[in-house]
Amino acid sequence: MPPPQRLSSTFSKSRYYFSDFRRWRHVLELLLASNLLAVILAVASVKDLSELSLITLLHYLLFVSWVAICFAVCVDKLQKFLTRFDRHIALMICFLLLIVLVLSSTCAVNILKFMGDRSQQYLDVSTIFAGGLHHVVLGGGVGLICLRYLYVREQWIEQQQSELMARVQALQARIHPHFLFNSLNTVVSLIAIDPFKAEQMLIDLSGLFRASLTELREVALQEEIDLCQRYLKIESVRLGDRLHVKWRIEGEDQLKFAKIPLLTLQPLLENCIYHGIESMSDQSTVSILIEVIDRQVSIVLTNPYQSGLQSTQGNGIAIDNVKQRLMAYYGATVSFKIFARDGIFTTLLSYKYQ
Repeated sequence: MPPPQRLSSTFSKSRYYFSDFRRWRHVLELLLASNLLAVILAVASVKDLSELSLITLLHYLLFVSWVAICFAVCVDKLQKFLTRFDRHIALMICFLLLIVLVLSSTCAVNILKFMGDRSQQYLDVSTIFAGGLHHVVLGGGVGLICLRYLYVREQWIEQQQSELMARVQALQARIHPHFLFNSLNTVVSLIAIDPFKAEQMLIDLSGLFRASLTELREVALQEEIDLCQRYLKIESVRLGDRLHVKWRIEGEDQLKFAKIPLLTLQPLLENCIYHGIESMSDQSTVSILIEVIDRQVSIVLTNPYQSGLQSTQGNGIAIDNVKQRLMAYYGATVSFKIFARDGIFTTLLSYKYQ
């Protein structure tokens, strides 16, 4: 989740070794750090601050920013190449790349200075590499510190992601036993009355649990809907005419592409039935509205309820579990709201997938 970053990408094994410069946030972070470094180097180059001119400061800012941008572009282009190596070897390659960029940029600046200085007639090696050793030592030293920081930060991010994965898996485990207990009770009650229906329910139940035992992942929204329909078939046999389900889907052509964490919608439907429909003696309707527009998924569930008969504690646990799982995958894009008014309980959730 992770995800940060959706979990599908957050838990991906194909990761940058120390940063992902394809994201504007990381590029901005790099530029801010490099400009701060440029200011420090500019101040360190003079004995007194009064000697520091604006032109000198701009030279340092432009030089360091240029090296930083070139470094980010090179790392982005070399991503597949770097992932072939051990993390430490990849960091050494990046360090050597940084040294080469510093040295080549120094030479380029010296050549430009020579072209603008008419007092010099000949361009020799000493002129081209003037100040190169100084820049390499400073750039290499600071580069080692920065790479070490980025490496430690990446380790910390990976630890957070591992903890997040464990938390999401624990939340899933808290949902499944509840569903298993109630479903098996339904099957047992049907064996003596209608063995054929009991067999069909076991087939649907096995399909649900086959999905629940798969690896933690996102699935197509269409697959989640199919699983929910299996679940509702089980409950419709148990509740009979008391349960009426109304589906409304907008953007059906996007259901195969839209993403949702596996078994997210099913616990909410289970919540609608066990804390709403079961307490009703007459036919009651569970309404499901699903809308997919521009990678934005919106889901609205409504069910009747009776005040005083509803187990608000179990209701809250199920909703909180699903909310935490969605936030683990989609972060700040998640909106999760519940309303209870005039005998109707409404669950509204939306998120944006990539």
